[in-house]
Amino acid sequence: MAILKLKTESNRGLKQPVNDHGRRSFLWKAGAAMSAVLASAVTGVSRSLADQDTDLKDQVDRLSNQLGINEDREAIRKLHRTYESCLDQGRYEEVVSLFTYDGEVSYNGGLFIGRERGVRRLYCDHFRAGFTGKKIEPAPGFGLDPTWFQDIIEGAADRRSARARFAYSMQVGDPIISDSQLVKMARLQGQGIIKWWEGGIHEVSYVKEGDSWKIKRLEYRVIAKANYAPGRSYARSIHVPAFSRTYPADPTGPDRLTT
Repeated sequence: MAILKLKTESNRGLKQPVNDHGRRSFLWKAGAAMSAVLASAVTGVSRSLADQDTDLKDQVDRLSNQLGINEDREAIRKLHRTYESCLDQGRYEEVVSLFTYDGEVSYNGGLFIGRERGVRRLYCDHFRAGFTGKKIEPAPGFGLDPTWFQDIIEGAADRRSARARFAYSMQVGDPIISDSQLVKMARLQGQGIIKWWEGGIHEVSYVKEGDSWKIKRLEYRVIAKANYAPGRSYARSIHVPAFSRTYPADPTGPDRLTT
């Protein structure tokens, strides 16, 4: 009995063997799985934040570009108002300065090429001689379509060029060609000029030089001409011959005929 008792007590004191390798393997796998889950979660968050940053940047770029486009349109409107104001006040030299060096103007069947040659000849010689460009109201009975008076400005995607359409209504003049003393005396007093009203549309191309807009090409698209002076209650349609000779045969004529 004593021997059995001793064996029983001895067995009670023995510890059960522990599988340390299995436990470590389980913990490692659990840790690896948790790390993978965390890494995936972090990657997902990072991608989400990156996508949000990209979307935000795109929105800022679009808004900035739209703001720039609006500023371009306003700058072009301001440039055209300056053009009309200078022409109305007979500041022809300033009109010329609004064009690019290779600018051109299509007017009355002729093309005037180059700022310092053709464009200057048109405004400083031809327009000045006839006091052309003063803004006046449309002649009675020659009311223009209201839709023509809606400014249209379209800019290129790179914001370096643009096209626009503006209506105009102005007085045009042409000196009387005569060697008579009466005509010569009239010229000295600012007279001796045949005047008429002209209405139509300016078709204009612009380019940006540095931060400033310049006129690249301007075309006078005439819709109507009438024998009219401001204040009169009547007017009649008239025909004005287009240019028939080029410079220098015509001292104030165009560089090339277009009709």
